[in-house]
Amino acid sequence: MSAQQNNHSATLRFALFAVAALALAGCTSAPSGAVPQEGALRTGAYPNFGIMPRGETKQLTFQEKDQITSTLSSAKARQGSVSASGSSRAEIEAQKRRMLAETDATLKAIEASQ
Repeated sequence: MSAQQNNHSATLRFALFAVAALALAGCTSAPSGAVPQEGALRTGAYPNFGIMPRGETKQLTFQEKDQITSTLSSAKARQGSVSASGSSRAEIEAQKRRMLAETDATLKAIEASQ
């Protein structure tokens, strides 16, 4: 193929691309006429941001807040007081082995029932 034919081929491809682009651009034009557009309503009124919002629900009183706080604090203290030192390393490993055995038995039962 000669250089002139390559140049002609490239020009032809570019021209076809340009025609296709122009055809597609015609499909994206805005609609003509007075079609109402969706979006914000232009009422001429502006929002007032100086008004403080009010709570929609009943707010907690100070006594209720103190009661809930003390309840949660006592629950936290109870959780922290439980010591894990009662379990030795061997007991933990034995528990893990029992749990694995139970898991295997459950899987075998499920597979057997299918």
